[in-house]
Amino acid sequence: MYSDAQVLSATVATTSESSLGELQIPAGRNYTITSLWCGGVGGNFRIAVDTFPSMQGTYVQNSNAPTYIGAAEGHNTNISINGPATLTGYVTQSAATSTICRMNISYIDNAGATN
Repeated sequence: MYSDAQVLSATVATTSESSLGELQIPAGRNYTITSLWCGGVGGNFRIAVDTFPSMQGTYVQNSNAPTYIGAAEGHNTNISINGPATLTGYVTQSAATSTICRMNISYIDNAGATN
């Protein structure tokens, strides 16, 4: 078991929902998502997990400075996902300003060492 994190990132210039990318959870692994953080120009973000079709997963963006987490606190979560599964990150900006949006996904991989 160990803690890890991944960042999903995309340039967004619209107020429509836009994908930031995917996190693949391999077969035989269990990821517990412990914290989510997203920065852009303001608005909402959400995660979708293909094995949780009814999940809402929507949060308010943490920062309007996507390259600097600073004192902004992440959203604490406790979402357990058994692989194989795909977690997709989305952002909905409050303005159509072109900016890089980033989502930080912190998780615990409960499968243990695989090497």
